[in-house]
Amino acid sequence: MTEGQWPVVDLALEQGRKTAAHGGTAMVSAMHPVVADAMLDVLRRGGNAMDAVLTAVPLQGVVEPQMTTLAGGMSVLHYDAARQTYDYIDGELDHTRDDPPVSATWDHYVTVDGALGASSGRRVAVPGAVAGMHLAMERHGSIPWADYFAPAVEVAAAGFPMYSFLYGEAFEAAAGRLSAHPSGRAEFLPDGHVPPVGERLVRPALAETMRRIAVDGPDHVYRGAWASRFVTAVRETGGTVTVRDLDDYAARATRPVRRAYRGHEIVGAPPPSSAGVLIALVLGILENFDLPAMGHYTRDAEALEVLRRAMAFAEFFTERFVKDPLSYDVPVDELLSPDFAASLAALIRGNARRDPVPASSGTVRPPGTPHTNNTDHVVAVDGAGNMASLTHSVYGTTFGTGLVVDGIPVNSGNSFPGTGNGEGRRVLSPFPPTMVARDGAPHLALGSPGLSARATAIVLANHLGYGLGLPESIDAPRFQGAQTDQPFTVEARVDPRVLDTLATRYGADVRLTTPYFWHFGSVHAVEVDADGHRHGYCDPRRPGRAAGW
Repeated sequence: MTEGQWPVVDLALEQGRKTAAHGGTAMVSAMHPVVADAMLDVLRRGGNAMDAVLTAVPLQGVVEPQMTTLAGGMSVLHYDAARQTYDYIDGELDHTRDDPPVSATWDHYVTVDGALGASSGRRVAVPGAVAGMHLAMERHGSIPWADYFAPAVEVAAAGFPMYSFLYGEAFEAAAGRLSAHPSGRAEFLPDGHVPPVGERLVRPALAETMRRIAVDGPDHVYRGAWASRFVTAVRETGGTVTVRDLDDYAARATRPVRRAYRGHEIVGAPPPSSAGVLIALVLGILENFDLPAMGHYTRDAEALEVLRRAMAFAEFFTERFVKDPLSYDVPVDELLSPDFAASLAALIRGNARRDPVPASSGTVRPPGTPHTNNTDHVVAVDGAGNMASLTHSVYGTTFGTGLVVDGIPVNSGNSFPGTGNGEGRRVLSPFPPTMVARDGAPHLALGSPGLSARATAIVLANHLGYGLGLPESIDAPRFQGAQTDQPFTVEARVDPRVLDTLATRYGADVRLTTPYFWHFGSVHAVEVDADGHRHGYCDPRRPGRAAGW
């Protein structure tokens, strides 16, 4: 390096504003640039949108092991442009049969999951990612099964440089989960420490396992040698996964949730994911308010209170009524009816306290532990207009429980909310693969990890409700803790006078977090404009790259 010259840093691997991508043929968006480039290469070689997002799943398990794993779960929303049809593939986790879910609600999950112990095998659920990939390929893929694994095998075998986001997550987990099991230490703590930023990480065991999955298909994971070793390893660490659990697992193809909103149609994840109902219900409530006339919620306390209460109602009703439809009749139509949304909007209007009550200013405090799940999201649109929006996750904590089986980290989702009743054993997730349609065809595909459904709902409220551009909507401040018995944590880019009024007039327990808090999501989006041009965007809160041509 010559004097005064600094090494080149790939800003896509860092937090901060990302460059939007524009093109006329195809577009992708992902958190890691290697993943985005691999997805785009699939499209360049003639693959379709589903091929692109399925290629991302194993590759993200290589370069983003803190968030994803082939022993986790996935779901994907797909639009077939030729048939003008939507399809939702659910490859999420099942609760183990011999240990029914221990969390009744999301609030209960926070308590129970911590009580189990971070490295407990009891937290490990039945994985669905590989089965979900295979069903999605059968229904909408156009390239051979092995091709989805080729880029991941290559990167795992050759290695990739440690980057700051992965280093920070591994450093945090090293004192607990990653040190708890010899397999986790061997995979992620060579020589007893987290490899420094810039050091090449090689994952030969994972490369070999993926070669086997590429040849043998899902059988290797659900009935083959890996399945046997997985069951043994999980049960040795306190888990209850059985060979029968794996053999019984089946991915599902189902219809997404759909609801009209201000000349658009919101298409989202159906139960047992709560996301489609939550996003549609939030927007349905907001449809009863003139948001632009109220002023943006970063500058108007009443507007922020309306958004807070709309989110609180949506969280309340989805948590209580969205369950696995194989075991329950979920009242989706009732939850998404315009009359129900209007009644909740009327309650918001009638219950808001208009007169200030005595309270001191400056009551903001640092946030408490965020309620999140560690996840990734990718989106793609191809030259034919097919779209795919895919979420996949290790669930719960980064790196799952820290246990690794043949290079693959296990999930930590068995303590997610759910039911032990009937045949429906899916965990209840907030996975938010979402599309927005106009005149019958989607023009926007998006989704997010972190706040997941809530982040997606806030972005759409900004974009469709306030009329902001998509980049501004993704950038806009987010919040969590909408229900009145929870602290209300908000990114510190809201006018302090608004937050003070929220606390004094509306009684909110306001707490500040950083201006761009990475736990508050990482929205990835692709958009098709009226002229057919493709645009790709990603969130400033985490790494990300949008790419197209």
